[in-house]
Amino acid sequence: VSGTRVIAISDFIRGYITGNYPQVDARRITVIPRGVDRAQYPFGFEPDAAWMTAWRAHYGALDGRALLILPARLTRWKGQLDFIEVVALLRQRGLAVHGLIAGAAHPRKRAFEDELRARVAALGLRDDVSFLGQRSDLRELLAISAIACSLTTEPEAFGRTTIEALSVGTPVVGYDYGGTSEILRQCFPQGLVPKGNIEAAADCIARLLTAPQAVPREHPYTVEALQRATLKVYDQVAAKGRE
Repeated sequence: VSGTRVIAISDFIRGYITGNYPQVDARRITVIPRGVDRAQYPFGFEPDAAWMTAWRAHYGALDGRALLILPARLTRWKGQLDFIEVVALLRQRGLAVHGLIAGAAHPRKRAFEDELRARVAALGLRDDVSFLGQRSDLRELLAISAIACSLTTEPEAFGRTTIEALSVGTPVVGYDYGGTSEILRQCFPQGLVPKGNIEAAADCIARLLTAPQAVPREHPYTVEALQRATLKVYDQVAAKGRE
């Protein structure tokens, strides 16, 4: 925070800077959200036939289920425990859903993965939650999912997977704080639920499955917008230096 200008990737991070580094002049801070490449995550994207064939070879039993995905590395604050509880509530209501936990654990986090699997077993969800591990096909997984979830127990600085899901047209249900909140307020406010409220998250998912809400085709969180705004800041700094 000692530079001529400071770029914050969300309003949440701007607030963090002003709250924790009071010596920084707020006028030096420019909020430039991170962006997604719309060429890589186009609206309405559908996986190709080869990918679908490979998916069904492993997960064909999930056909007919509404897939819910939580894409994040396996670490406690990313919300996998809340996600499992949400799936349990929805299954108790008789909804044909299946939870996908996409992400791997760091070698030092294996105990947490074991805890997650034990919780799934304790809730009788072995047939209702799949651990996908580390994936290189997140775009495809987001595209086939009915709803993506962001249920972090701490606020996201930005929320990249939230905007990636919305970019391909998949609704997102997320806790109302941090960068996730900013993205959803702009792009899909129907998916906002109070932070930590598992019942509200389950209710929201149930509503969206019963009465789907369209995700807007366009949004401002693009790589192009990120690049333009960043170059503008550098141009301003360079012009100031020439004075």
